[in-house]
Amino acid sequence: MNIVSSNQLLQSHTYLMAEDNPADAELVREMLEQAFDGDCALVCVGRFCDINTALKNHHFEALILDMNLPDRSGIKNVMELGEDYPDLPIIVLTGQDDQALAVESLKRGAQDYLSKNQVTPEILARSLRYAQERKNIELKLRKALDDSADRNQQLEKMARYDFLTSLPNRSYFDSVANRTLRSALRTNKLVALLYFDINNFKKINDSFGHAAGDGLLREVADRLKVTVRESDFVARLGGDEFVLITDLLDEKQEVYRLVNRLLEAFEKPVQIDIHQIQCSISIGVAFYPDAKTLELLMKQADCAMYEAKEKRHVPVCFFTQQMESIYTRNMEIESNIKEGLKLNEFNVYYQQIVSLENPAMFQAEALLRWHSSHLGMVSPAEFIPVVENSPLINQLTTVVLRYTSRLIQSLNDLSINIERIKINVTASQIASLPFCKQFMDWLEKLGIPPDLICLELTEREMVKNASICRSQIDIMRRAGVYFALDDFGTGYSSITHLLEVPIDYLKLDRSLIDRIDLNERNQALVAGIIEMAHRLNLKVIAEGIECEREFEIIKQLGCDQYQGYYFARPMPIDELICQYLRALKEKVG
Repeated sequence: MNIVSSNQLLQSHTYLMAEDNPADAELVREMLEQAFDGDCALVCVGRFCDINTALKNHHFEALILDMNLPDRSGIKNVMELGEDYPDLPIIVLTGQDDQALAVESLKRGAQDYLSKNQVTPEILARSLRYAQERKNIELKLRKALDDSADRNQQLEKMARYDFLTSLPNRSYFDSVANRTLRSALRTNKLVALLYFDINNFKKINDSFGHAAGDGLLREVADRLKVTVRESDFVARLGGDEFVLITDLLDEKQEVYRLVNRLLEAFEKPVQIDIHQIQCSISIGVAFYPDAKTLELLMKQADCAMYEAKEKRHVPVCFFTQQMESIYTRNMEIESNIKEGLKLNEFNVYYQQIVSLENPAMFQAEALLRWHSSHLGMVSPAEFIPVVENSPLINQLTTVVLRYTSRLIQSLNDLSINIERIKINVTASQIASLPFCKQFMDWLEKLGIPPDLICLELTEREMVKNASICRSQIDIMRRAGVYFALDDFGTGYSSITHLLEVPIDYLKLDRSLIDRIDLNERNQALVAGIIEMAHRLNLKVIAEGIECEREFEIIKQLGCDQYQGYYFARPMPIDELICQYLRALKEKVG
């Protein structure tokens, strides 16, 4: 058992964790440190039998429990701990992303269920706080229900309403909404569904604290209650997301007045303690029977809401035929990717990267290609965003690694020296706790030396999950893997990102390179970036070089490596090696 000092246990927040994987335990410790600004302590035990010992010796605010421990596993662990320690909030944190297991855990006494694939410092901190609130409410309700004659009524309220805002919860909403849709079908009427959330809620949370964030959610709920009509039904889905389904409508235009009232309700700032917070919402609207089911109606309204967020100056967006075609295309892609993986439809092309400093050292970037038997050629720009937050993204990464293993073996057989193969990954992968261990296991299984691999992340993606990406990158770099920040200079650029996130390469976005021979401002900007990167001990790669004039300018500015159609197009392994050998012969000749 990892015991912290008595001084540490005097911190404001003290938690117990049952986890037999030291790497996972360390990541949780780092997330807690970040979430509570160091004002916390964590005791970690690796076996179920050690939990009792720890609980007898110290008081803990909550237990973070891995479902699978070496000496005991399964739902019975939650049941037994709930019976033995009825006052202890329990959060199940596991690598199993299993909805049925999550529901069963909550039924058997856990206050929350988190997946290691999705947990972040903010989510963990909020879960711990809510787990304690739920446990306190549970204990108070238990006591009240023991003494009260309205036991059934209280249980029903607890099952139907959100404890923080007192609005109906997702389960209650689904029941009422489906009933409304059935009524619309019988009467040949319309129904509108409005999906909305609070703009910049994370920033508000970070700036004013979680207590203020909770106060804001309660105030939003109160404003909604007095704004919507009695015939409308509004609920909180979770986090800062809310949903409203209208009563039966004769025409779509009837929803306009409701939308305007909602926007007006948030024109005035919200007063939370001493803070005055300017709060706004983005709304997505979809209609039944354009969408035939509640599930599709929710997806369409959610899609419209994110379109409104993208536009920023338009707080409301109605789901359109154009959005529907994009949505349908995404659904087609998602449904065909699994079959594509089974049928080995994915291929990997490689585009060579040139280094004038080490011209004999082979470098290339791996680029996925998909020729679907149903959809034809599908661009990575289409299929990667569809699957980047699903387990399928890891399967695509393993495809790239298998091809890369073949490439490395072929190059070794020809005694060609390899500097590095660059592979694109998403920030959602790097931010997933199990990913770095999985990735290192894949490398070992395929016999790929870690120092031959450089993982590329786009700056835009990395910024979304900067803190947890940083900790994961640190672990993988210590194991030998290199990292590159891709698309630098596309509008998300910040010197802070370069200082905070440990990387080895900086890739200039192709927009900076395009016609750089004719653009002196771009030349000055690129020269400054290269100088700054070199002072930070980073190598700079220019991608998208199309002609000799661009290459000559970039070379004069001091760039380290070059990539683009001027040197080579992406090509399959065999063609790549043949071209590389021809180029070597020409140089020798």
